[in-house]
Amino acid sequence: MNKSYPIVRQASLLGIQIEELRTAVGWERMSGMYDQILAQSYTHFSVMDQARLIGFVNVISDGIGDALLVDLMVHPDYQHQGLGKALLIQASNDLRADGIQLIQVVFEPELEAFYRECGFHIVKAGIIDNKEWKLNKLPSNLVPKLILRLR
Repeated sequence: MNKSYPIVRQASLLGIQIEELRTAVGWERMSGMYDQILAQSYTHFSVMDQARLIGFVNVISDGIGDALLVDLMVHPDYQHQGLGKALLIQASNDLRADGIQLIQVVFEPELEAFYRECGFHIVKAGIIDNKEWKLNKLPSNLVPKLILRLR
């Protein structure tokens, strides 16, 4: 990083600050949702440049076995300075100190090298995106099998 920015765990953030960062990185804003998301999260890590949120990662966890890092974002004006890597390393170190056994992250394929560099082992996994995925898009012969597996 060219300039040193402190990473703060569980900083007092407003949902609108995260919404603005999401917009800056080109993601859906998710208006009005982040105050509740922050309230229900295990913890989060953030980076500010004065009053501007420039980096963020949220953690969903049971506090013992597993943690999922979500919404890693660095403002475009601050990217390629090591800030995202610093956020991941700080979050990983703190979660390890908390006794969490497994830290997971989901990412787009083009980011694999970045996550490897940050110490993640790449494994195959699957997700269901309820916002974009619809049961009626599945072949009818798979629908009953899927429903049974989800129960």
